[in-house]
Amino acid sequence: MATSSSLGIGTGIDLNTMLTSIITAERAPITALNTKISATNNTISLYGTLKSKLDALQTAADTLQYPSRLSALSATSSDTTVLNASAAYTASVGSYGLEVTQLASAQKDFTAAYVSGTTFGPGDLNFTVGGVAATTISLTSSSSSLQEVSDAINNAKVGVTTTVITDSTGKQRMVLTGDKSGAGNDFSLTSTLTASGSQASLASFDTTTVGLNRTVAQDATLKIDGIEVNSSTNTFSNVAGLTLTAVKLGTSNVTVQNDSTKITSAVQSFVDSYNAVVSLIKANSNYDTTTKTAQAFSGDSTVRSLLNTLGSARTTIPTELSAATLQTLSSLGVSIQTSGQLKLDATALNSAISTSATDVVKTLGAYGKSFSTEVTSLLAGGGTVSTRVSSLNSLVNRFKDNQAALEIRVSLVEKRYRAQFTALDKLVSSMQTTSSYLTQQIAMLQK
Repeated sequence: MATSSSLGIGTGIDLNTMLTSIITAERAPITALNTKISATNNTISLYGTLKSKLDALQTAADTLQYPSRLSALSATSSDTTVLNASAAYTASVGSYGLEVTQLASAQKDFTAAYVSGTTFGPGDLNFTVGGVAATTISLTSSSSSLQEVSDAINNAKVGVTTTVITDSTGKQRMVLTGDKSGAGNDFSLTSTLTASGSQASLASFDTTTVGLNRTVAQDATLKIDGIEVNSSTNTFSNVAGLTLTAVKLGTSNVTVQNDSTKITSAVQSFVDSYNAVVSLIKANSNYDTTTKTAQAFSGDSTVRSLLNTLGSARTTIPTELSAATLQTLSSLGVSIQTSGQLKLDATALNSAISTSATDVVKTLGAYGKSFSTEVTSLLAGGGTVSTRVSSLNSLVNRFKDNQAALEIRVSLVEKRYRAQFTALDKLVSSMQTTSSYLTQQIAMLQK
């Protein structure tokens, strides 16, 4: 607000202070709107926190809804030095006898041994990998070392990786290894490169030297209860719902059983997520009778409706459970407290799992679906929460529009009062001048 240090000099009255008090009073509605904007923005922020907690509740509900996420089964290998095992939700409870009869390998071959310092003339390297002719590698230098040839192969990325090894006699070999294991991933090489000193060319591999660790490209094979299966790697996916990783040749028994720990953990996460929503709402719904101030969610019909929706999802038996043995969450040890929060009795849940894990998973899935559906509806565009946040944002915009209009009004009021006070100042100053003049004239006449 603009002020004038000369205002009031003519009258001898502190017109500046008077004007400041008037404008402060005029700005009271603007200050009140600032308070409302701050409170509304705080509510919007709180709804943002509420949405994140509802997202967490939906994630926990989806874990219960989808067996693949619940991971209610576990697989245990009796000998993890032979193979490791894990179970998908499609696996069947039981015991399986397994025998690893062959491990997967990639092809590995060696070139002839070359005298250190051997160079190769220009020419082409032609690889065939997995039955498919790879890119031809052309070397133009008249004297490429074995290491330079190896680098050229690696840089070409043809599906074969090479390295150069110098043995104890000083001779060098290039080791060639296929990038992929499994039958059908073998490779071959033809070459027009000529080695110096009339040594062997790179056209063929050394298959005569004893002791070289040559391997062929082959599948891994294992027998599960006598039935043979194979894989291009040492990992066998979806074998009777199991993922098996072979480590070495040998036998092992794999036991698949219900994993009560995973089920209990998933249910506890759901309970905690539900309680986090309830706690946030209740903690921000109080009214202080002493200060006569309400918290952000106090009297908010949206959060009341939200709690009713979650309560209905908790108490309404899903249609797919109409003939189920376990129809309620309380039958799984999940009960409601006087505070409105849920509590899990892990002992009761484990007892239900021991009786029939299938029934437990079915009931959890049905309630997980119900909660996920309701939360999706609440958070969707046009849903209860989104509509409320949109309404609050519109309210803030209206408050700001009102503020802008009031600022204009206050500016005009200040301008009017300042003009009036300035005119008053001039009038009083003029009258004082006239009074002083008349006083002087009267004094002269009296003399």
